[in-house]
Amino acid sequence: MKKKYFNIDEISNLIGEKKHTIRFWEERIDSLIVLRTNTGHRLYNYDNLLKIKKIQFLTSDKKWTLEGINKYFETKGDKGDFSINISLELKKILDKLKSPT
Repeated sequence: MKKKYFNIDEISNLIGEKKHTIRFWEERIDSLIVLRTNTGHRLYNYDNLLKIKKIQFLTSDKKWTLEGINKYFETKGDKGDFSINISLELKKILDKLKSPT
C-alpha cells in the first residue's frame, strides 16, 4: 500500500529540514498548498514533498529568495529543471518511502 499523505514530522525527517522552516515556506510560497485535518494538522501529498524539496534546493544551494521562487513557480510551474543533485536526493527519499518501517 502506498502512503498518500505525510505529516510535517515525516516531511521534516525525509528532507532533513526543520518543521518551522517548512511551515514558513508554506506561508510564503503561494503554490505550496497543503491539506489540513479538522484539528488543523497539516497533510502533505507526494507533490508537496517534491515541491518542498525543490524549495529547499533553491534556497540552500542556489541562494534564491522566496520572491524569486514564487516567480519561478508562476512561470515554470512544477515543470522546472532539476539538477542532478536534487534528483539524487529525491531518489534517496523514494527509497526511504519504499522501505518497510
